[in-house]
Amino acid sequence: MRGYQLVAGPSGVFRADEARVSQGTVDTDHGGHSGTGFVNLENTPGSYAEWTVRAAAASTASLELRYANGTAADRPMDIAVNGTRVAAGRTFPPTANWDTWATAALPVSLKAGANTVRFTSTTADGGPNLDRITVR
Repeated sequence: MRGYQLVAGPSGVFRADEARVSQGTVDTDHGGHSGTGFVNLENTPGSYAEWTVRAAAASTASLELRYANGTAADRPMDIAVNGTRVAAGRTFPPTANWDTWATAALPVSLKAGANTVRFTSTTADGGPNLDRITVR
């Protein structure tokens, strides 16, 4: 289990190499990632990366995931905040290759204090490679 970053205030960047990861590894074999590595989830449903995000007050925020998908197929994921699924089968379409990063965003509701944010693979292909999430 990896550590996680807690931040106060309206925004924060949470690197994937600091996430709690189930059925995946932190790798460095593709360029352009922002931390010491990126999360490469296993090709199985249920693999996930999870962060704890602290909010100063209850609010709606934009949750942005920076990812790479070097395959020809979508790699959908379920996104949950505090155990409640806020996006089912959220699409993460292909990028040009595993070294090309894209950003997908969605609005989420955060409570005051600690919030758990989890991205979970939904297919046998697993999820995309994960670089970081940004909460704005």
